[in-house]
Amino acid sequence: MERIPILKMGDSLLVSIQVDMHDRLAMTLQDDLTAKIVATRAKGVLIDISSLEVVDSFIGRMLANI
Repeated sequence: MERIPILKMGDSLLVSIQVDMHDRLAMTLQDDLTAKIVATRAKGVLIDISSLEVVDSFIGRMLANI
């Protein structure tokens, strides 16, 4: 299964989305990121979506919920 890497930088997490997002991948990212925030007690999260050509309403809502 495809996963998006989540990097720890100091007390924050960095997520750089370099692949086309689809609904299942967005839900997996939400679960993975939530678990990583809890595990690392991250103080902040930066999600880089600059490589995405399109962010549809579902992906937008999922990112907003994170």
